[in-house]
Amino acid sequence: MYLTAIIWNKLEAKLVRKIQLLANLSFLISVGLINTASSRLRLLLAGILGRIAPNSRVEAGLLVSTYEIMRERLRSSLTEIEGKNKQLRESGEQLRRSRDFLQAVIDSIDEDMLVLDRSLRIVQANQSVRLRYGTEVIGRHCYEVKHGLSHPCRPPLGGCPANEVWGTGSPTRIVWVPSTGEERGSEKYLEISISPLFDRNGKVAQIVALTRDVTGSKELEKRIFEVNRHLLALNSLASTASQSLSLDVILNGALDKALELVDAEVGSILLVDDKVEAAHAYRIYRGLPAQSVGGIASLELAKKISESGETLVVDGISGDSVVPPAIIAEGLRAFVSVPLKSKKRVVGVLNVASRTQRPFPQQEIQLLTSFGQQLGIAVENARLYQELQVKEQMRTDLLRRIISAQEDERHRVARELHDVTSQALATLAVGVEALGALPGSCSKELQTQLEGVRSLLAATSKDVHKLIYDLRPSLLDDLGLSAALRSCAHNSLDAAGVEVHFEIDGEEKRLPPEVEIALFRIVQEAIVNVSRHAHAESVYVSLEFKENKVCVQIEDDGAGFDFSQGFISRGIGRGVGLLGMKERAELVGGTLTIDTRPRGGTRVLVEIPSSIE
Repeated sequence: MYLTAIIWNKLEAKLVRKIQLLANLSFLISVGLINTASSRLRLLLAGILGRIAPNSRVEAGLLVSTYEIMRERLRSSLTEIEGKNKQLRESGEQLRRSRDFLQAVIDSIDEDMLVLDRSLRIVQANQSVRLRYGTEVIGRHCYEVKHGLSHPCRPPLGGCPANEVWGTGSPTRIVWVPSTGEERGSEKYLEISISPLFDRNGKVAQIVALTRDVTGSKELEKRIFEVNRHLLALNSLASTASQSLSLDVILNGALDKALELVDAEVGSILLVDDKVEAAHAYRIYRGLPAQSVGGIASLELAKKISESGETLVVDGISGDSVVPPAIIAEGLRAFVSVPLKSKKRVVGVLNVASRTQRPFPQQEIQLLTSFGQQLGIAVENARLYQELQVKEQMRTDLLRRIISAQEDERHRVARELHDVTSQALATLAVGVEALGALPGSCSKELQTQLEGVRSLLAATSKDVHKLIYDLRPSLLDDLGLSAALRSCAHNSLDAAGVEVHFEIDGEEKRLPPEVEIALFRIVQEAIVNVSRHAHAESVYVSLEFKENKVCVQIEDDGAGFDFSQGFISRGIGRGVGLLGMKERAELVGGTLTIDTRPRGGTRVLVEIPSSIE
């Protein structure tokens, strides 16, 4: 056993040396120090292998075969490595070109662009940043480079929006106004857009901050807003003027809008009195005590503006100012006075004032001037409307008095005809009868003459009674509207062969005398038109009593007429009659509607309130 162990240890030592030689040989082949294609190397290899196993050719053959296999595998690996290296070099070149192109794109952006890490250090910057802040910006904090701070931005400078992007992973955009310490109106507006860059795990690795100067667009937005506000003000004034012709409504709305537009607290509108030359009076005012209005209203300043027709602007009122002392006493420090013009004629003055000294920009002055021109036209229209209303009221009052006098005269004439003429005719008829009964009056010739006189007296008496009815129907006073209308329709149309249909709807009630007489006269005129012009076969008259009004409708199946010519032909009896019907209805607060067409009949509808206020 001991001998066997010794032999085995010797064999193991030889095998280890052989393996070490093979390992060294493989290393030399792998690093390319030996040209395996030469015969010299083969001899050297044979010698080495002979040293390894001089007595064993089987082992040498096995080693050579193993070496050939390793050599082929190494050659294949080297070829593959060279291909990979070529692809790697090409990819690197392509990556370099892409990086250069991306940098060129970034540099072409006019706005400042920064790539920041979590500590807000600048990882990459475009050319705009490098030109603005210098080339040594990489690795520095953004707040240090852009704002000269030693810490991240915080109020009052403004919180840093980058923290929000790091926390939420969502892009954000803000508009920042740096505090420059300069006067208001010279602000600079910066739009900052920050977007996250994610790694392979979906976590925010870096952020991209893009800063753009939007001062120009913001100023343009302000100007557009102001223009729109001014247009809305002018439109509001036009809307007020179109919706109402009340002078007080227009002036109050205009003054409030003017004060709102220029941010003033004191204002007034003076109107020129057309009846008194160059006289002015306050119509409305704001921010002035009532006891001071009269004193300021008498100022010569408004008269001068009216005469010159020019806008007066005083940005700073002082003791030696051209503004009268009455205005200074009220504590006013800035003043604008605008004439209100209509067709080159000044109809008033718009005053806007402030108790603090302030300038009025040219844009506001132009707006107030345009405002004054439009307000002047509105004032003139309102005044014309007022004059028209007064004249219309005068005409209505005069017409009401005329109709009232006419009705009174009709009543008086009817009473005279009834009390005097009718009685005289009756007495005359009795006398004729008495004359016929006298002795010696039995001659045939005399009886014939007396009979003619009797017939004439009867016809005359009938005409007088009809005239009395037309002038003032007793039925209207005694039995009411429905009986009077029914009698009027039958008396006028039965003799003409026109069939009359009369209907009453609703609970019949007595109406004010003015309403009853107006309805009777309108229906009377309509029935006269039917009998004279319609050539109708039938007429439908309906009287409807509603809760707050009464309606009368007269409809015929006659010839009809062209309504557009009905009121134009004033010389024709029908045109005058239609106009009189319309005016009678309007005098008692009612309406008259006529629906007609040639050969299509006529329908007249009258609606009048049951009571007169």
